[in-house]
Amino acid sequence: MAIIVSYYKIFYMTAIQPVIFTDMDGSLLDHATYSHAEADELLDWLRSRQIPVIPVTSKTRAEVLVLRKQLKNDYPFVVENGAAIFSPLGYFKHDISDVIESDSYFLKAFVNPRTHWQSLLGSIGPHLNDAFVTFAQAGVSGVMEMTGLANSEARLASQREFGEPLKWLGSSEQFELFNEYIVSHGGQLLRGGRFIHLSGRCDKGLALRWLLAEYQQHYPGKKIVTIALGDSHNDTAMLEAADYAVVIRSPVHDYPKLKHDKQQHVYLTREEGPRGWVEGVTNVLNDLGKNN
Repeated sequence: MAIIVSYYKIFYMTAIQPVIFTDMDGSLLDHATYSHAEADELLDWLRSRQIPVIPVTSKTRAEVLVLRKQLKNDYPFVVENGAAIFSPLGYFKHDISDVIESDSYFLKAFVNPRTHWQSLLGSIGPHLNDAFVTFAQAGVSGVMEMTGLANSEARLASQREFGEPLKWLGSSEQFELFNEYIVSHGGQLLRGGRFIHLSGRCDKGLALRWLLAEYQQHYPGKKIVTIALGDSHNDTAMLEAADYAVVIRSPVHDYPKLKHDKQQHVYLTREEGPRGWVEGVTNVLNDLGKNN
């Protein structure tokens, strides 16, 4: 921590403002236990230095609201793989266009609501219906079984608003047919750590770029440096959109491969989960300090 503090003094006195965009499951949260305890000290440090940490997750709004309390996080957040952004009312001092008020947040939605995608799934022929099970079909008890979540947590995970998670049971040949059908009807499938997420044509990278534009107005006169952390395929768009990408080692799959050549700005962690998260953020902030 002392190393970060010394380097932070360097870029704190310059026109640089880091903004961190982070995946949750398998990244800031442990893949098996969902614990963030090993990152809490660094999260406190970042908060004290006013470095925003933006949750960008496949989780629902209901889940993130609970997590934000645990993490003492008051920043905007992105749900359901980039389908929507929630920004606390009054957080950004400038006017935000193309949003609606939803409870105590401004909501920017990029896709149709969940009911649209459920209708699309219902139109798929019987030869594919047995190839997957959705959260809606599984119910709370099924979500508990598939995720290992407790009842209360599974209820929060089931409160989808912009898409439908599903567990794939079919063959790779069936999946190709399924994907073709979804894409031809304006949908998109994203693979996460455990599930496939059906929604519209959105991704975490689109959400990062939208928030980046708002932060550029929020910090006039400063250069925003974006740092993205993730461990899965559904994080690649966010990792590719950021100035610095931290790819966190996963216990269940290989590092996701990035399409763009950003080798000098990509860091692959040796540690997993929140330990890898701390490792990655520490190295990027130290690198920022050295280069500025």
